[in-house]
Amino acid sequence: MATFGLTQPSPTQRERAEMMMTVKDLIEFLQTQPQNLPVAYCCYSEQCLLGKEQIKIVSLSEPRPDGWIHSKREGKPSQDYLLLPGN
Repeated sequence: MATFGLTQPSPTQRERAEMMMTVKDLIEFLQTQPQNLPVAYCCYSEQCLLGKEQIKIVSLSEPRPDGWIHSKREGKPSQDYLLLPGN
């Protein structure tokens, strides 16, 4: 029987925690980068310059075991995230 997708086991809670980046982690990483570079992000098949007004704090659902996050849903646990733009 043909399989059309690879199935991988869901990450454990510890693995998810290690994958998660906090604002503190992001700042520490950015401090190691050249400070004079413009910042851009991927938007479909091109890239776009990033402006401060495009970064928002939003409330979304808690992450799924695979790391993806749904929009906030009534009756489901949620938390705040620093949200960067993208596709």
